[in-house]
Amino acid sequence: MAQSEPNGLFAMVELNYQGVFNRNPFSYTGGVRTIFNDVDFSSMNYSEFVTFCERFMHEECKKFYYCEPDMSFMEGLNPISDDVEYSAFIFDAYGTDGVISVYVDHIGVGVDGWHDDEDNDDDEHESCIDGENEDNIDELRNVAFEFNEDVVHMNRTSNDPFLSKLCVDDEDANNIVDDDNGREVEVNIQAHSIFNELLHWKKQKPILGMRFKGPGQVKSMLCNYAVANGYQLCFEKNDRTRLLVRCSKGACTFRLWASWMSDEESFQIKSLKADHNCARNFKFGSLVTYAWIGSHYTKEIVESQKISVRKLRLKVMAKFGIQVSMGQCRRAKKYALKLVEGNLVEHYGKLWSYGHEILRTNPGSTVKLDMEDGPDGKKYFSKFYCCFQGVKQGWIEGCRRVIGLDGCFLKGVCKGELLCAIGRDANDKIYPIAWAVVNVENKQNWKWFLELLIDDLHLNLGNGLSLMSDQHKGLIEAVKELLPYVEHRQCARHICQNLQKRFTGAIYHTVFWRASKATTEHAFKVVMKEIETLNPEAHQYLMEKDPKTWSRAFFQTGRCCDAVENGFSEIFNVVIVDAMKKPIITMLEEIRLYMMDRIYNMKLKGQQWGNHICPEIRDKVNLLKKAQRHYQVLPSGLNQFEVRGAIDAYEVDLERKTCSCRLWQLNGYGCAHSVASISFLNRDVEAYVDNMFSITTFRKAYNYRIAPMNSSDMWPETNYTPPLPPINRRMSGRPTTKRKKSTIENTGTHRVSKAGKKIRCSICKEIGHNKATCPQRRPQKLNVKKQKKQKGSTSEPQQHEEVEMTPIEMDTTQNDMQVAPTDVESSSAGDFIQYVQFTPSRSYEGDEGVMGEEAGVVEEAVVVEQVVQDEEAEEVDPVIQVDNVNVQEVDEVNPNAQVDNGNVQEVAPVNQVQQVCVRPISDILKRIRRRKSERILKLKLGKTIGGVDDPGNSKGKALVID
Repeated sequence: MAQSEPNGLFAMVELNYQGVFNRNPFSYTGGVRTIFNDVDFSSMNYSEFVTFCERFMHEECKKFYYCEPDMSFMEGLNPISDDVEYSAFIFDAYGTDGVISVYVDHIGVGVDGWHDDEDNDDDEHESCIDGENEDNIDELRNVAFEFNEDVVHMNRTSNDPFLSKLCVDDEDANNIVDDDNGREVEVNIQAHSIFNELLHWKKQKPILGMRFKGPGQVKSMLCNYAVANGYQLCFEKNDRTRLLVRCSKGACTFRLWASWMSDEESFQIKSLKADHNCARNFKFGSLVTYAWIGSHYTKEIVESQKISVRKLRLKVMAKFGIQVSMGQCRRAKKYALKLVEGNLVEHYGKLWSYGHEILRTNPGSTVKLDMEDGPDGKKYFSKFYCCFQGVKQGWIEGCRRVIGLDGCFLKGVCKGELLCAIGRDANDKIYPIAWAVVNVENKQNWKWFLELLIDDLHLNLGNGLSLMSDQHKGLIEAVKELLPYVEHRQCARHICQNLQKRFTGAIYHTVFWRASKATTEHAFKVVMKEIETLNPEAHQYLMEKDPKTWSRAFFQTGRCCDAVENGFSEIFNVVIVDAMKKPIITMLEEIRLYMMDRIYNMKLKGQQWGNHICPEIRDKVNLLKKAQRHYQVLPSGLNQFEVRGAIDAYEVDLERKTCSCRLWQLNGYGCAHSVASISFLNRDVEAYVDNMFSITTFRKAYNYRIAPMNSSDMWPETNYTPPLPPINRRMSGRPTTKRKKSTIENTGTHRVSKAGKKIRCSICKEIGHNKATCPQRRPQKLNVKKQKKQKGSTSEPQQHEEVEMTPIEMDTTQNDMQVAPTDVESSSAGDFIQYVQFTPSRSYEGDEGVMGEEAGVVEEAVVVEQVVQDEEAEEVDPVIQVDNVNVQEVDEVNPNAQVDNGNVQEVAPVNQVQQVCVRPISDILKRIRRRKSERILKLKLGKTIGGVDDPGNSKGKALVID
């Protein structure tokens, strides 16, 4: 595989070839992968791109596909078959910071519709429900689960016209209808028939005698007909009663005449010449309107309301093969959202009917609908709660006393939060109990949800119950008020992620999970001691999170659950991820149908099991049987043993079913020490497993059912005030468009991202800045003022005596003379002491205009004001001046004197001098060192050098240094 580093000029394109597309699971396997970062694909068209790839691979390519960034392979795979789709590919390639993948189909299998196949959706959801692993659960969409064939897909409401009104469906579904026997047959349009709106837009065409509801329907059909075939139609006569249509491409013979029928309320095509003799057209002008575009993309815009106008334009061009403007797409998006708002009012208005239908078919269920008064006095939707009677009875009789609580944000048509309560059955699988839709996840709504849940499940004050949740403050406060005696566990993964945000390093991840999974208090203290030695602040942070809520060492026994993560609640969110994009009633119906089908399938599966314990628990026991071979069992009594390992020893009591490691009391099916003791007696390990994991208990959980319901048109009517859709809550700031990634996710493609990490200064060791911006390194700010030169100065130059210079002084005298910072810093605060800073000009032999002169003109006199503490100013040390020949000492400087051409003149007082700039001493020192290095280098190379002030005028001879 060839791979190169990015250069930032071109898009990073990953070409996958010589591989094969697989249908189940949907993937691209085998082949070779090559990354290009030095090829300008934007300068090519589609044919040139194909030629480039075939020459590179030396093989024929049937078709190309690319996967959109930040999307899965199944959802983001798009074909590249023409220039329009190639333009969409280039737009996505240059719109991402990473690599965009291109896949080559060499045999032409045609995978365009594979990713929409329902079987693949089934596999995806089924793999997300029954393979939970507490130790390896990761982000919500990044969890890999074991395949299971018992989970149904989330598209059971597509046949209901009301529930599927705002849901995206397959386009090919519009090509077929059902006959009287329920079989799917293709629509056949005959002459003098009524126009069928369900016909696919590509198959719509005018037929002589066809009748319509009105002229608007005729024009919509003609627009679809023109776009599908590339005809430039124009309406010569267009009003409420008549319609004359011709093809505007030259002498094309197409002509259509339609008008109202005199004997019935129908608009009929009465004259038609359907033949065309014109070329295909790609620009349709006013024929394609924003309303036509919006009507075709209403459901897609509903699913992804944050789609950009540019992206929508590319989709229209790729799907219809036409050219539309950005303004048309912008108005089409607004038009589609306006249509959605009208449909949502009808959708929320049926919530009362939906709740009564549930109570009619499932007596004993709990359905609560809450509304709130808006600022205009109208009733708006607030909350909806649902818990079926069969689910309540199944949890009470056949599930463990452990409930997971979680809230998930709804990003589709239904705005708000989905709250859910998830239990665990005897086979260690999820058991959804109740769910609710609320406007916002806060303490008030969680308290409302828990009050209803307590009444349904008879939880009382929480005795003998364990709750598992994240660290939402509102939920924690609500649990403390309503369930004071409950064991409230917090998800350890959330705590670990927050820990890594504060304290970076892989060591924190390792030691935290050791502390979280420690089953004894002694083991927990040992690990926490390591954390305290590593970082006392990290130790204090974890202790503030209350270890009783996230460590097994403090969990209560008898719950048959040792989980430290809330993974089983997040798994349910993965299962219904497609349903959460749909309107509220459609989403609730998808969840109900999923639960109804799951309960039935689990009941059938439980009847086929013939052993004592459930299969999932048996697999865990078999793993313990392998681990027990590393322990030595020493009998102490009939049922008491001491089990010794390499560095540890534990006490096991088979009669009381206890082990000093506490893991057996926590999970209910045993530990390696207990299995070793049972095997020492040659007994059956499954006989010591808790009855909560028995098949009998499993069958009790799924012994009840959820009754079926009628379609939406048969729901009972109510006299209650229908709620309006909830008011959109707009948060402060710009809304985010991308998912917030976790700290453990790598956001970079070629380099590890440092986003969100705290930096530490290497000088002061403080957090929040580096050494470049450290306040201890930066020198003290000085107020520097520049004085003006006086013209006409005739004073004689001041004479100086020759002095001997120390090495320290020689190091500080470069091109620019200045006062040493130590002299300024050593002054005491209180008064103002003024210093003169010199920048003498340098002259060398051979320089034009300055040859033979001594110290040149002083460029600038800088007055430095420094606050000192003493009442009287200290004397200023003499300033040393160095020229080519002599080393001289400058007398004490008069603060009102200026040197010009070797002469000292009286100048204006300091308070009358205009302040022009501030030059820190550190910048002056840097400039001195830079000029010194450049001049020495030029002298050593034998090159000509000029004066300091005007190097461009230098024409002197080169100086050669021996």
